[in-house]
Formats: sequence, C-alpha cells, structure tokens
Amino acid sequence: MNLNWSATSRDYLRYRPGYPRQFFTLLRQLGIGPAGRHILDLGCGTGALAIPFARQGARVTAVDPSEGQIRAAKAAARGHGVKVRFAVASAEKTGLPDHSVDTITASMCWAYFDIERMKSEVPRLLRPGGLLLVSTLIWDMSVGGIVGGTQGLIARHNADARRRERGKDTAVIPDWSRNWLRLKTFHEFKADLPFSRESWRGRIRACRWIGAALSREQTEIFDREHTALLRRIAPAKFVIPHRITIRIFEPL
Repeated sequence: MNLNWSATSRDYLRYRPGYPRQFFTLLRQLGIGPAGRHILDLGCGTGALAIPFARQGARVTAVDPSEGQIRAAKAAARGHGVKVRFAVASAEKTGLPDHSVDTITASMCWAYFDIERMKSEVPRLLRPGGLLLVSTLIWDMSVGGIVGGTQGLIARHNADARRRERGKDTAVIPDWSRNWLRLKTFHEFKADLPFSRESWRGRIRACRWIGAALSREQTEIFDREHTALLRRIAPAKFVIPHRITIRIFEPL
C-alpha cells in the first residue's frame, strides 16, 4: 500500500495525540532522553518524540522521508521554542556519521523499515552502550462503541484495512529483533486519551488507512460519513482507551 503522509500532515500535527507525561517520565527513569544526550528520532512524523525530548534538554536529530511531515515538525518545534535538527531522510540512510548518537528512537514507524538494512544501520549509528527505543501508541481495538463503529467505517472505505495483520507486536520479544538485538526492558500500559467529535475525526483522517492512503475526494467522503456516525453514537466529548508499549534494545 502506497502511503502519502504529506497529505495528512496538517491533521497529523493538530489531531494525533502525543504520548502522555508518564511515558516520558518512565523513559527518563530508563535512561532515555536525559539532558545533553544525542537522540536520533527515526520516522519522526510531526515531532511527537523529538519535541518533548528537546524540551527536556536532549540534543535531537529527527528524520522522516515525508517532506510534509518535516515541514509540520519544524513549525511545531518553533511553536514550542525548541531546537531540533530535522531532515528529510529515510531511516535506512540517515547520512549521519558512525557512532554519533546515544539513543535511536522510533515511534509508530518501525514496521515500515527495511529490517535487513536496519541490522547494520542501528549498530553503525549508536555509540558504545547506546540504546534503541521502539514504542507504540495505538487505540484499543478490542473495545466497541466509538472505536468499533469507526473501525467498521474504515474497513468499508479501505479494503487494506480489512486485511491488516493483527497482533504484530504482541510478543514481548518480536521476531524481527532476534539475533541482532537484546531486549533490555519492556513496558506496557494503558491510557485514556480525551477527544471531541472533531478531534477524533481529525485523528482518523490522519491515520494510514484514510488520509495517507485515500485520495482527497475519498477522504472527504469518508469524513462526511464519519461525522454522521459520530453524531449518532458519540457524545460531544469522550475518551478512547489507548495501549502504549515501550521496548528498549541494545545491539548484541
């Protein structure tokens, strides 16, 4: 499936929720993101990790192959008054020097990478003792109600969503990490994130199955139907349960 993340950048920046405060508190306790450390954020999107790390005093380089995402991330960083070095680049070819970063982070993007190439790129970039953080923030697909209704609508508009693989990251030690990474720690917790009808619509428009995959006209048709659905089943404000996972690795 070809994805155009630049088409979603406006909604992505405005509506996709960031990680809650306890996520970054836990990461600091685990040695991720302290002031002065050099972090490389891969697939940075609009800066969901890069900007909070920079606000903590970390030195952050962030890359994404989407020009639209990088433009939005730069605007967000300016709005927060922080300095992040952003670049349009792929995770597999960042162009950074050997052993130049203390930590590599990847939020909601690891599945898009060429793992065979990452097996050489991650160890090349990390300094001795460096760590790799792979994290996810995903709405709980097991609940019904608003989530179930939205998922059903997504599936009607995008056949790929009906065929998506479930449970990819359910194993504590994922298959792709074996024989080149050692899992140092794993954490999982849930968070109820607040939405309004408008912000939930924006959140869904910014997802891979809608705004990044469908044409503008198709996205507008979906959004009209989603608006009508939410008027029927959702209060003006509500919370959506999300599942957060943290995996911290070190190269073998």
